[in-house]
Amino acid sequence: MKNMNQKNHPDIIMIYQDRDNIELALEQIMDLKLSFKAFKYSKKELHNIAEMTPKVLLLSSNDVRRTIQLYIDYLEDYEQNIAPHSAVLLINNRESFHAYLACENGLFDNYVIINPLNEPYRLKLVLQQELRVIERHHQNSLTELIAEGEDELASCIEHGVNLKKSFLHEVKECESGLLAATNIDLDKEALKTVLQNIIGVKFDEMNESVSTSIQDIMDQLITLKSNNQSLKDSINDNHAPKKKTVMGFNLNQLIDNNIEEKHDSTLSYKVLIAEPSDLFFQVIEAIFSETVFKYLLVRDGEEALEKIETFNPDVIIMAYDLPKINGIDVTKKLRKNNHNTPIIAYIDRNDKNMLKNWIPLGLSSYLIKPSKKSLILTSIAKALKQPVDIIYHKEDEDIDQIEWSPEYSIGNEDMDEQHKVLFTTINDFFHAKDKQLAIEIFHNLYSYIDLHFKAEEDLLRQINYANTDEHAEHHQELFEKLQLFQEKLPDNFEELHHKTAIFIYQWLSTHILTCDMDYKKYALSIEEESFHNT
Repeated sequence: MKNMNQKNHPDIIMIYQDRDNIELALEQIMDLKLSFKAFKYSKKELHNIAEMTPKVLLLSSNDVRRTIQLYIDYLEDYEQNIAPHSAVLLINNRESFHAYLACENGLFDNYVIINPLNEPYRLKLVLQQELRVIERHHQNSLTELIAEGEDELASCIEHGVNLKKSFLHEVKECESGLLAATNIDLDKEALKTVLQNIIGVKFDEMNESVSTSIQDIMDQLITLKSNNQSLKDSINDNHAPKKKTVMGFNLNQLIDNNIEEKHDSTLSYKVLIAEPSDLFFQVIEAIFSETVFKYLLVRDGEEALEKIETFNPDVIIMAYDLPKINGIDVTKKLRKNNHNTPIIAYIDRNDKNMLKNWIPLGLSSYLIKPSKKSLILTSIAKALKQPVDIIYHKEDEDIDQIEWSPEYSIGNEDMDEQHKVLFTTINDFFHAKDKQLAIEIFHNLYSYIDLHFKAEEDLLRQINYANTDEHAEHHQELFEKLQLFQEKLPDNFEELHHKTAIFIYQWLSTHILTCDMDYKKYALSIEEESFHNT
């Protein structure tokens, strides 16, 4: 049991705004008999809280957006004094989606709905897990289950716990072997062999995240010189507690292996990042400083255009709210000058509506601030691996739309007319003003794509196109993905509308500009009557 007299350094601190909202939560916390303090929010109190070095910080307010801003301000103002800790949001039920996003992106470690408090045990569980004191209570809870006649369930739980402990023990032994290897005076190749032998545990039988973590450690060790102290310092850095950053995640993970494999020690991809905010500018710089990327950060749209010409990036990460020239206008100028560099939009949630005009310009993807390092690097990897073919677009009354061009003609009138309908319907989906209309348009688009695929496959069979089956397989893969979007769109519209739009844009560019042009060449080569050269 914790010493309840540790008033100056409580394990848990709660910052609240409305006492009535937290009464039930307070009762749950007090039941655990942990070292705890609660403070009504005030700017002056934050300094004292930082000095108390809590292990868990609970934040409650009437507005989750305000709470997020409060926490970011706290991290910024007291960065040097804040000890490693877990941050947990205490929210109203209606704010669960925004809380989920804040946790998903790594700013907070968890969230609990306390108004209404429908899950009275969840807050207790979260606190025990964060403080690593859960084992003090599990034996009592199993005894209670047996007393209630649930001995079979208790036995099942205990058996599972023992299996998990055995698994974790093997993992720890493996990591201990890595640490022991640093004391062996061997050359680089010999060290590599020793380390690979130590990792004798079958990684495919491990939890994926744990095995990947250990493999990352091994990869780092192999690439370093076999200097004992250097190796020890590297491993200690990987295992030492990290201070919470404004983003809420550690910055020591390696970049995506798929990217790194494509480079030798003298070459790396170039990334230009255009971001005006001081906060996110610093976060982005911290992220990229630990990767193999060559990167350049700029603050405004004019500078972005200038540096793109000289730096010649492979990928651009661009904020919308750039001074002088915003992100969309920068993209327009680039596309007008035939710059087809992959662009990833990096936007505030409030700017998400602007994506409807950005997507027709050929976005590879978009990220909502703040985004985890792994998500940013995954987006870059995808943009590099699957560059988007840029479709013609037109601007009409400040609305950007993709536009069918004679250049996209297949040479078959029926197919060209169907493609034109696809362009029109997809534009309608991009710019739909409300959820119900967008879902209705997508259903129509889904049905029309089904008819188009069947008509196209019939045509290919009529002209005896050799790759008809392969073309039909591509259709089936796409259709299955569209089916998933159709099923999920009604319940996750805010999150999926623009992602669906980007997916459709990328499919359309690949479908017409690449796949369909292959069978056009074949049809013209055999002088098929239903096709003509354009």
